[in-house]
Amino acid sequence: MSKPVFREYIGVKPDSKSLADFPQITQTETIEFHFILGFATEKYNESRKGSGNFEESWKDEFFGPDKVRILKTKHPEVKVVISIGGRGVETPFDPAEQNVWVSNAVKSLKLIIQKYKNESGNLIDGIDINYEHIKWDEAFPRLIGQLITELKKERDLNIHVVSIAPSENNASSYLNLYNANPDYINLVDYQFSNQLNPVSTDDAFVDIYERVVNDYHPRKVLPGFSTDPLDHINIKITRDIFIGGCTKLKQTSSLPGVFFWNANDSNNGDEPFKVEHVLEELLAK
Repeated sequence: MSKPVFREYIGVKPDSKSLADFPQITQTETIEFHFILGFATEKYNESRKGSGNFEESWKDEFFGPDKVRILKTKHPEVKVVISIGGRGVETPFDPAEQNVWVSNAVKSLKLIIQKYKNESGNLIDGIDINYEHIKWDEAFPRLIGQLITELKKERDLNIHVVSIAPSENNASSYLNLYNANPDYINLVDYQFSNQLNPVSTDDAFVDIYERVVNDYHPRKVLPGFSTDPLDHINIKITRDIFIGGCTKLKQTSSLPGVFFWNANDSNNGDEPFKVEHVLEELLAK
């Protein structure tokens, strides 16, 4: 049986300063850790249309190739994934020219990925598709599907893990993408913080999770929790409900893993990484 997966977004805030923003990696024998580096974002034209030309938005001095090499030397089993897109309205999926978008995306993402290598090869293990705002539903599954296919075909890149990050707001776009590429998409990171209505009980959490699983695959869907203060202004799920719901899923062997947005915000406050540590222990049981 495969290990449960624990994933955390890193580098996504301007004040993210260190790979030490991770929870301590204490359960590597029983848990597979993924750290999702965000974001590789598009360049946009004056009309705010996407070019397909991606560039790193994280700080190279803190999350660049040298830092990832150090991480991989200490923890070679840990996976590092690059997230593509963005959460804000300023980074939508809205291609300017469909006929060149994929080729631009493949070329620019290869340049980013190939910076991260050592004598054994590439250090980037996968890609994560996380466009929160999708302005062109018809083009999204087709162009992103082509992008995933092209990157997976590049043998020298060694892209092993492909994930997508749907929420209730963009469910149909991501489901169409998955249904067109089920063999290439390994994980579905479902964002509970973006529910349209609050998740008020553990049972409501489980019901939503089971509906998402029915759309995708029982061993691919990871529930996600946000520690971002901006997501708590109109909070849709509390940490107690998230922990309680995950505990119920674990009791029925229905929890393949979890993910968190994001390490920087989790490292603030009186109890740094509180929810992460609880879920890490739950998954390790």
